Amino acid sequence: MPIKADNEEYLTIPEACEYLGGISSQTLRLRARDNHVRAYKQGLTKKIYYRKSDLGRIIAFRPVKKGER
Repeated sequence: MPIKADNEEYLTIPEACEYLGGISSQTLRLRARDNHVRAYKQGLTKKIYYRKSDLGRIIAFRPVKKGER
């Protein structure tokens, strides 16, 4: 279940993967590592969350750069 904080919705890794069309958690973590999306933690927990609005930017249409597949 997504959590809400500061008027933003945060998704767990499985929720974020489903939202992005069923990508793997490894792919999501790679996107975070490559700074395509930012990962968040709440308090002292080790649970990772992703802001839904950040994920929306990943799946939005964008022009293809020259040389990009």
